[in-house]
Amino acid sequence: MEEKALTLSQLIKYNEEILIPQFEDKFVLKNDFNEFKNKTLTGIDSMLKKMEELLEEKDVRIYQKEKERKFFAIMIKAMEEHNILSSEELQKISQLNIL
Repeated sequence: MEEKALTLSQLIKYNEEILIPQFEDKFVLKNDFNEFKNKTLTGIDSMLKKMEELLEEKDVRIYQKEKERKFFAIMIKAMEEHNILSSEELQKISQLNIL
């Protein structure tokens, strides 16, 4: 049995009626993919902004802690020099390992 070649109109009809419906469940349409991509990228952008804010806050906290440590080191040294703190109190402070 000899097969006949499909005409262009027959191929279009076959694609529309049989081939394309079979693939609709397995593939996404370009518009659907673009919508998904846009939502995903928007979500990622939002997360990155929040991460940047957290990193900035972390840097500020580190800076503030360093300033506090320097301040307390000066205060403790001054209290030690002027005998405001006893050697026992100085030892307790040094055991805290905060400076």
